[in-house]
Amino acid sequence: MKLAHQCSARGSLLVLAAVLLSTFVLTTNRLHYGSPAALSHLSDSWAAADDDDGTTPDIALEVPGPGTGGTTAAAADNDDSLDNPGRQQQDAAFCAAHLPFLRSKDLALTDNIVYSRRCIKPIFRADVDRDAVANLSAPLVTATTTLNLRSAAGSEGETDCSRLVAAPPPCETLELNVPAAYPPAQGQYDHLLFGVASSYARLESSRSIFAHWLAGTGAQLVAVVADADVAGEDGSLPDLDALQAAYRAHNMNATFLAPSLKTSLPRKDTPEDAELGSPAAVEQLHFLMLRDMLVAKTDKTQWLGVLDDDTFFPALYPLSAVLKEHDHTYPRWLGALADNWESNRIWGFMAYGGAGVFLSVPLAEQLEPHLEDCIREGSIVSGDGMLKECVYAQTTTRLTLVEGLYQHDIMGDPAGFFESGRRALSIHHWKSWYHAPVARMAAVTALCGDCFLQRWRFGGDTVLSNGYSVAVYRDGVGALNLDRIEGTFDHPDWRYHFVYGLLRPRMGRAEKKSYRLAAVEREGGRFRQVYVHRGREDEEEEERRIKEAEDKKGKKKGKGKKKGGKDKGEKKPAKRMDEVIELVWEV
Repeated sequence: MKLAHQCSARGSLLVLAAVLLSTFVLTTNRLHYGSPAALSHLSDSWAAADDDDGTTPDIALEVPGPGTGGTTAAAADNDDSLDNPGRQQQDAAFCAAHLPFLRSKDLALTDNIVYSRRCIKPIFRADVDRDAVANLSAPLVTATTTLNLRSAAGSEGETDCSRLVAAPPPCETLELNVPAAYPPAQGQYDHLLFGVASSYARLESSRSIFAHWLAGTGAQLVAVVADADVAGEDGSLPDLDALQAAYRAHNMNATFLAPSLKTSLPRKDTPEDAELGSPAAVEQLHFLMLRDMLVAKTDKTQWLGVLDDDTFFPALYPLSAVLKEHDHTYPRWLGALADNWESNRIWGFMAYGGAGVFLSVPLAEQLEPHLEDCIREGSIVSGDGMLKECVYAQTTTRLTLVEGLYQHDIMGDPAGFFESGRRALSIHHWKSWYHAPVARMAAVTALCGDCFLQRWRFGGDTVLSNGYSVAVYRDGVGALNLDRIEGTFDHPDWRYHFVYGLLRPRMGRAEKKSYRLAAVEREGGRFRQVYVHRGREDEEEEERRIKEAEDKKGKKKGKGKKKGGKDKGEKKPAKRMDEVIELVWEV
């Protein structure tokens, strides 16, 4: 019996020695030939780590993509691109079409990126349920590779495709059911007239944003430039003609005016000895602008839209369709309440201006003779508040709420709203209370209309919110109520239930990995969306976890760090690569 145990022990030692020797040989061989290293996409940090201390790898890494499964580009193609002329041509074509875009300063990607792509074939269907989350069992990402963007840089900083080492992953076709495209803008919205009051600088910087939804539509824009009479440092006045010409050069029917009111009017609660502001307050110009809009209207004008300078419409087609449901030949006042019930409690039941306020021409004509008196007799400072008091005082019209207009009184991270699949006729506060690249996001409306923010679920753990993000959920989405908005913004509580409904809790970075839309491009018959997960986010998350672990360790030992110094064993987060998912829509 003892001898049997000894033989068994010797046999085990021999097997162990053989395994160790094989491992050493394989490891040496891999290091010599540079074969792919395996990384887990669902690691603790949810990122591909750059473990080479600053060197730039040019090999494909096995990083399974969002969803179930995923392969490297080399495994997917099962050939060596260096010895395959056809594949070399494909790689060169990919480099010429994609690398300059990915290397652009605006994207600001890390030198090495984990890259994946899919070619989307939109299937246009009139019966598609745009509001439902479509379930697809297959993964969104089927193959990934690591691209060294620096390797394709020429001596002068230009893209040199002959220097590209890593092969791109194949662009596998993915069919998605989407609504029909909106009719192209061909001047058919001349029944809409919009008005805005703001400063010269803000109107100048907002030109491209206005162009997204206004250019070529035939709708009018009347803009009152609040500081048109204020000389600059060089003594010159703002050049309204130049601003107007710039807008019209982008096919916008825009007119820019100096204020007719030069000094603010006193309100009911203004002290008699108070000094009245000059130039006039923007809020008063915002309200008095109704008169300028009536002067500018044509026989075709049906609706006057009073906006803030950061009101954004993804497209005019759905807005116009909703307005057609209301009779413009009668006095009508359309709009939306604030998202936050506290604002409604303070300011009252009214159409909040950032969401867009729409008046029929008959109502505006009823108000016009009373505009100055409404300011003098009113007590609310804001322009939309002045309008509310004037409508109540001078007419019998009452507010009609329009679903889809959003005041967006939210601060912080707006992801919960944009990932909820809601159809937004208007968006507000996108460059102040929170930040979102709205024109970039809504660019997809030119392709498939209401598919903007439409959602698809892939493989049970990944959700594409079209135009905003790709979100990968560590524990899957089976237990999540995707009909509820995730409370990602600041102070998500009962005050938002009236507009948003019940909210679900915010998820941490360890539970949800987000790829946010970073760039779009339309070229020929293709429309490209680039979604990026920033490596620095994982570095910050790892740094936070390291700090938490060290704090707990210090408490256990009953001692902390020395003042002004660091613990000898303090860890630093590993450097992370940006991860890119590119969706190429075949138009």
